[in-house]
Amino acid sequence: MKFEHAPQASYEDVGGGQVLHSAPGFPGFPARLAVELFERARVLVGRERVGLWDPMCGAGGILTSVALLRPDALTRVLASDVDEGALELARKNLLLTTVPGLEARRAELVERGAAAGRVASADRLLARVAGLPAPPASLARADVTDPSSVAGLDLDGVDVVMADLPYGTQTDWASTSTTPTAQALEVLRDALPDGAVVVLSTTEREHLRGLPDATRSFKHGHRYVRLYRTGA
Repeated sequence: MKFEHAPQASYEDVGGGQVLHSAPGFPGFPARLAVELFERARVLVGRERVGLWDPMCGAGGILTSVALLRPDALTRVLASDVDEGALELARKNLLLTTVPGLEARRAELVERGAAAGRVASADRLLARVAGLPAPPASLARADVTDPSSVAGLDLDGVDVVMADLPYGTQTDWASTSTTPTAQALEVLRDALPDGAVVVLSTTEREHLRGLPDATRSFKHGHRYVRLYRTGA
């Protein structure tokens, strides 16, 4: 895959464990790829600003990366997951899209004697967010494979969904379905308005079993990516 929207640059400040919170069992997601996939989805939606939802948010890395690097393109962000531990980690990371949250994180890094490079990353992120209001962020516990669970979410204004599918070795589905990805996609398509875009990413090809033809599909490194436009 050729990058079309995320320029070649250093994304170290929003990745690599520099500033964002991490924990065992919560795999990260490349920040540059997150921005690229978000922008491709936004182009398909056809709006300058969109609402972004990650229904399998884990540590919230995708949402936090996009909110830090493309805040002017967001109207809101929504993080949901079945795991309360994941939501707590995502909450801490989404706070880093605000000046108070980053200031507190910087002070924490200094107090813990973090490497100077990590503190410098926090300073650069502070300079980045200082002039732009953070998009409103909300979190909720929900199982994306369960229609009744998703029905309880506030999806007003959500135009783009981005999800990195569970890895199996580090995370796993709550659903017992033999095709949980297909089940989740069906729930998402029913819950979203026509014209919304669902982006699914996985490193395990078996997760794509049973999926319908995608609006866009490509491979980047070890990741398989599918984009679906609802109502299409």
